[in-house]
Amino acid sequence: MSPHLDPETAFAAARPDDPSPGSAVDVRQAVREGYRARRRRRAVLGGATATGVCAVAAVLALSVTGLPAAEPEPREFAAGEEFGFDPATAGYPEAEFGHDWAAPQPALQEAADAVFGPLAIEAGILEDGDLDYELPSDAAIQDMMDEHGFGYFDALSEMGYQHLPLHFDAWSVPAADGQVFLRGFMADDGEDTEHPAFTVTALQPGGWTIEPGPTGPALFPQHLISDQASWTEEAPEFTSEDLEDGRTIMLADHGCALEAAVVYPNGSALTSTWDLDCHGQGREMTVEQLREAMLAMPQIEYDTSELAPAEALPDFPPAWAYDADWETEAAADAQASIDAATATLDAVHPGMEVTSSGPAQLETASDQAQRSYFASYNMPFEDASGYPVHASVWYHLPGGWLAGLTPEGSTAEVYLIGCESEKDDVCEETEVDGRTVATRTFSIGATTSTWVAVFDPAGWAVVFETMAEGPLDDYAYDDLVALALALPAPVYDAEEYDR
Repeated sequence: MSPHLDPETAFAAARPDDPSPGSAVDVRQAVREGYRARRRRRAVLGGATATGVCAVAAVLALSVTGLPAAEPEPREFAAGEEFGFDPATAGYPEAEFGHDWAAPQPALQEAADAVFGPLAIEAGILEDGDLDYELPSDAAIQDMMDEHGFGYFDALSEMGYQHLPLHFDAWSVPAADGQVFLRGFMADDGEDTEHPAFTVTALQPGGWTIEPGPTGPALFPQHLISDQASWTEEAPEFTSEDLEDGRTIMLADHGCALEAAVVYPNGSALTSTWDLDCHGQGREMTVEQLREAMLAMPQIEYDTSELAPAEALPDFPPAWAYDADWETEAAADAQASIDAATATLDAVHPGMEVTSSGPAQLETASDQAQRSYFASYNMPFEDASGYPVHASVWYHLPGGWLAGLTPEGSTAEVYLIGCESEKDDVCEETEVDGRTVATRTFSIGATTSTWVAVFDPAGWAVVFETMAEGPLDDYAYDDLVALALALPAPVYDAEEYDR
């Protein structure tokens, strides 16, 4: 049996004045039967409000077994401490190592097992027994953490316990294209598929807004739930309700899929998505069932010590949605751009050899694309050790990136040139004839890697990259900067990219 679910404990918490039924009542089975009964008879719970994991499990168990069902007492949801800033426009730093910030959340896990487990089984997503897995002992997990310096969830993963059905794992996602991060815990169906049948995400305060809107990591603050068309071409039936206990529940019925979000008084939130029949799966779940399950989940207290206001984030043209046809459509412009760049380089170093080139869509932190042209070269000379010298040119078209060097302490992936202090990088940013020039170099012994990026006011950029053991004539640092500055503008439709 899953260590997250203890029927006797659940029963005792819900009915503290009654003796534990021991093995006479299987709460998990009773909960599943409760859902089945509610399908046949829509009023199994009568007018009772779902007010907690234990209360829901006990009510369903008693209803199914024929015992009298007591009205559960209303729960209270305490407000969180004041942050002194708007948490919607705040975020967390990127974790320096794995998920070392994340501690296990037993209350969240036990609640999800008791509430969403039966719901997923009744919907036909999970099967009886799917949650009957056992995790390693706390001592074994701690030993792994101590031995390797892992966080709790990384230790579990290293021990082979990863991506289990309805098992929460640490969750950290970028917002504003990687300039800030959200944190929480997420569980799904445990299948290795691109689109899981369900997701349940518990969000810590920070980086999201209660307002519905388009979802995705490119935005900041992010939206918990959308009232726009997404699963189908039609907008969902969307409702939002402020409850007397301080919670807000939002539901979106897309017909073939359901989505829900609960916002708690302490500034945390819980969301879930359920793909029922968007691909002909034939699963069933009602909005009422999902609403009841969401409201049965408890409010969780999280460690928000690293939550901080996001400084004014610079605006920049958004990245592009991945387009399978774009590379074919851009091939001619890419070739013209690379031909012009090669001619410029060949004028300085005759005999340049292009080994590969073409258009490319580089994935961003927000799962979108930067549109680029690239060329890889064999330079017509060898370095000081007699090895061939290689180089590359990358043209970056407008959209999805910021000019200049990555600010100190930032891990934002929207910058084309970043400095890494652990590699003893040397980085400089200057202005040359109205254009920003950013450089990065680091050396291992006598071998030096160099990046030179030129950012044009028109909105495009070009990056020249190379590595060689020197010194080499006409290939020193100043020579490489001059080469990059001499590269011509890429060929593209400026009006299309003026967004």
